[in-house]
Amino acid sequence: MEMEIKIHNFPKQLIGDENSWLVLARKIIEAMNFEPESVQIIFTDDPTLRAMHEQFLNDPTETDVITFDLGEEGSVEGEIYISIDRAWAQAKEYGVSPEEEVLRLIVHGLLHLQGYDDLEEEARKEMKKQENLFVEKFVPKLNNGKF
Repeated sequence: MEMEIKIHNFPKQLIGDENSWLVLARKIIEAMNFEPESVQIIFTDDPTLRAMHEQFLNDPTETDVITFDLGEEGSVEGEIYISIDRAWAQAKEYGVSPEEEVLRLIVHGLLHLQGYDDLEEEARKEMKKQENLFVEKFVPKLNNGKF
């Protein structure tokens, strides 16, 4: 069965188009040797993601990405919610393009779907290491427009 990937509420401010980002997400998933049944990437805003963070994770603070695996035993059907407000603010804070920050958040969400977690220090370090590897691999494709 072919993996389904969809993007919802694509932010028009991003370079490229929705299809380019779908191709990029598929390439990242393939590079991860990951085979989810479906991945939905949903762009939203700070108030929405903050409310979800409180409702589902009992944490009222702002966050940049929340990931849910809604699959049955043995299958991954993921939803990755990304705050475009946070992505823009963090891009400015870290001195990167908004596209690079969105790429990082997509990678972060996909790593969560693969089972990585960032709650404990050692796990967080390993997840960040993996995140950096994939971001470094795919940022040049963003920068030269070759998704």
